[in-house]
Amino acid sequence: MKLMLGILKAFLKSRIRDKGALFWTLAFPIMFLVIFGLAFGGDSSSSVSTGAEEIRYAIYLSGEIDEETESNIIKASETMGLKPLLVYSLSDLGESVEKGYDGVEFGISLMDKEGLYEVKAYFNAGAMNKMQFYQSVVNNFVTEFRKTTAGFENIITVETVEREFTEQPVTNTGYILSGVIAVSISLSGIMALIISFGYYRKQDIIKRLIVTPMKGSQFLAADIINNLLVSIITIIIIMLFARLLFQVSFNINFLYFAITYFSSMFLMMGLGGLFLLLFREPNAAMNAANIFSTIMMFFAGVYFPLELMPKWLQRLGYILPMTYVAENIRFSLGQDYMQLSRFWTTNAVFILIAAVAIPLMGKTIFKLEQI
Repeated sequence: MKLMLGILKAFLKSRIRDKGALFWTLAFPIMFLVIFGLAFGGDSSSSVSTGAEEIRYAIYLSGEIDEETESNIIKASETMGLKPLLVYSLSDLGESVEKGYDGVEFGISLMDKEGLYEVKAYFNAGAMNKMQFYQSVVNNFVTEFRKTTAGFENIITVETVEREFTEQPVTNTGYILSGVIAVSISLSGIMALIISFGYYRKQDIIKRLIVTPMKGSQFLAADIINNLLVSIITIIIIMLFARLLFQVSFNINFLYFAITYFSSMFLMMGLGGLFLLLFREPNAAMNAANIFSTIMMFFAGVYFPLELMPKWLQRLGYILPMTYVAENIRFSLGQDYMQLSRFWTTNAVFILIAAVAIPLMGKTIFKLEQI
């Protein structure tokens, strides 16, 4: 333990001495925060002129709605690519939207009041980066309903109902900045072992350490702790800036956040280590990791919903690890809802992958340096 603490101290001093690397480690995520906070932080309600694709929504029809109208609504929904789930009370409708039961993404209630139709749209307040898209879908639905069923004269203005699930209201800015934190964790993790192991290997430092009493596991553990500490400091700074610049108050569940943070960092460290095994030269490994990270940032639903992308890109997004890092971070910061079974399963998978990838990388590199 004393030897490992000594190695950790040396790592920290080396990180502090490298002023350029330290500056960009802290400044890069803050730049992201400011840029995306200003770009997407508004609460604009302008609609998006895009069609829906295979979207599941819940719908409640009052008892006055006849079977013919119900049939027309279902046909109109299917024509638009919507998949209706009929519920039998307003409470069931609200709960379906809030909890996302059966894949429900939003809800609509339709009531017939003396020949006039009243439409209410129910949205999950946590899905802030999808809100404009869902509003556009509902507007298209109402337009189709007016043309095919209700006629153009007898319909009441659509009312929006947001289902809150946190003590503090979810904002678009908070939702986006949660994604910035997920990006920061992912980038810190995937670059961590490439920077240390890659360049220490290139400079023959690992080769010289092998002949000392130090174990490879001690060196690896100290390096991991060093990167975790730097990343934690970065996240704290991001949250402080989010509070000062954009008045974002995260509703943090510290247990869930800690679990998500460590599992995500370990996962990304493991992926970074695999890049280091594939590319012996650290610069090549870093370039490959940068390309992979860029793909994840823009196709993992961090800054805009996956539903806006073509189906094949959606499938790509669902296999990228940052998609699930962002989901877990938003949930632990109170910016989105997810089922606990999904949360625990995702984090367990992260840990299992890291438990295989990180030791494999460490053992392989130390063996190669002994040759």
